[in-house]
Amino acid sequence: MSKITINEVARIAGVSIGTVSRVLNNRADVNEQTRKQVLEVVRQLGYVPDAGARKLARGTRGLIAVAPFSSHASNSPYYAIIMDAVQEVLMQHGYTARVIEPSLADPAKVQAYIFPGLRLHDTRLEQLRDKGIPHVVIGRLTETGTPWVDVDNFKGMQSSVLHLVKLGHTRIAHLTGSPIGQTTFDRLEAYHQTLAQHNIEEDPDLILDGGFSELGGYRAVRQALEKGIEFTAISSASDEMAVGAIYALEDAGLRVPYDVSVTGFDDLEIAQVFRPALTTVKQPIREVGHAAANMLLDILENRPADHVLLPTELVVRSSSGPVKRMVKR
Repeated sequence: MSKITINEVARIAGVSIGTVSRVLNNRADVNEQTRKQVLEVVRQLGYVPDAGARKLARGTRGLIAVAPFSSHASNSPYYAIIMDAVQEVLMQHGYTARVIEPSLADPAKVQAYIFPGLRLHDTRLEQLRDKGIPHVVIGRLTETGTPWVDVDNFKGMQSSVLHLVKLGHTRIAHLTGSPIGQTTFDRLEAYHQTLAQHNIEEDPDLILDGGFSELGGYRAVRQALEKGIEFTAISSASDEMAVGAIYALEDAGLRVPYDVSVTGFDDLEIAQVFRPALTTVKQPIREVGHAAANMLLDILENRPADHVLLPTELVVRSSSGPVKRMVKR
């Protein structure tokens, strides 16, 4: 009988190899239900990690720091997927990935960095470049010198706004996030250009800052309604903000999509199970994490590392529909 491998455990449990590794090493960053599911598969299969596998899981080749731009970001579903994908790749090559802020990192232990998003006027990259520490950024950079991985945010948001325009909407609010990097600006610019291309006059009051969070989206839309701002659709730069927006609309007695259409960006799991199911821009989040980790491995092993831009896709569900009437409160 062949030896049971960690790959087999991951396949049967329906999780990544990185997740199995974190469960076996009793890491805290694993959902309790997932932990029980993995351990049950381990018990059923009689899987016993050998010494080599344990050394690999512990990252004998070095520690890679993953440094999101904020504490909220590190706790969001998007970054959970990114982190899992990064760990999945790095673990197979003997590295360990952990969320560590550069200012708190031990330079003797951290070998390289992955930044999933940057702050406005972020100085961390310059500091790492000056020290010659390898690093990769998730999110397009306009300056040269740092390898990056991103999705086509402009085309993704363009497809979302165009979808609403074709449904007859001309008063389209845009839920954006704080200016944290090129991602925010690309999505906002796509909104501006799509409206202009279809001769739709812009209203600055329709640009709402939702802070890339569910609560932020809720507050921004609720405040817009209380101010009497008119709109028939909301194009959100993230699924989390879109969900918050829908809750705010429902609390105000408005129906989605009958009174207001709402679209998101990401295609997180919640977009599929939420009611109404969310029309959103699907970005290949797991592939982004894989690409960033593989790019960093190329840099660490002195191989060429080029920028990577991945495509997006509009997924139409039931949260968007034809314009019916103008919302005014």
